[in-house]
Amino acid sequence: MKKAILFLLLISSVGANAQKLKDALFKGHLKLDSNNVVRKTDDLSAKIDTTTKKKEAEKPKVVIASRDSAGNINTTDSAVAITDTDDDETGVAVVNNNAPAKNNNQVWKEYMDSLVKAVETEVMGSKNIKKQTYYLQVNYEIETTGDVVNISVISTPENAYLQQQFKERLLLTAPNLSPVLDSTNKPRSVKRRYNFSVTKD
Repeated sequence: MKKAILFLLLISSVGANAQKLKDALFKGHLKLDSNNVVRKTDDLSAKIDTTTKKKEAEKPKVVIASRDSAGNINTTDSAVAITDTDDDETGVAVVNNNAPAKNNNQVWKEYMDSLVKAVETEVMGSKNIKKQTYYLQVNYEIETTGDVVNISVISTPENAYLQQQFKERLLLTAPNLSPVLDSTNKPRSVKRRYNFSVTKD
């Protein structure tokens, strides 16, 4: 019985000390310099180290590029990524070195959005496509090299002409994606799907 009471007393004292420590930490009493207490009313200008300065973030570089006869942009600096281009013939390109890397889903979505816009303007006016909304599903496989293969297109309601137009464009212009890595960081092939809809008014 005495051991149980002694044990309970020990537990309660440890709990009380832990609460005092927690209160001291969040009230600002515990700092690197244990002899000083910093309060809200204190002047902090004497305690701030002003000898070191932060480096300024690099500004994005601007590269002037030209377009060739096929509409491709030619630049002299290939180590930087072009993030925005101007549509006129001067071909001014803005380069951003700080742009975050895009994952496969973002790259594929941007590619498919541009492809859908192109198909809507070029193909949807055809007499082979009735006036309605078509729900399409693209099945594809990302190989270990990042190549997109085994592309199939399914539409509901079924329209073979629309499926063929999407499949031809996908086979010709599909982007090269990053290889998908397994748990041992080895590339593996994966199957993916992408769903979207197009409407002919």
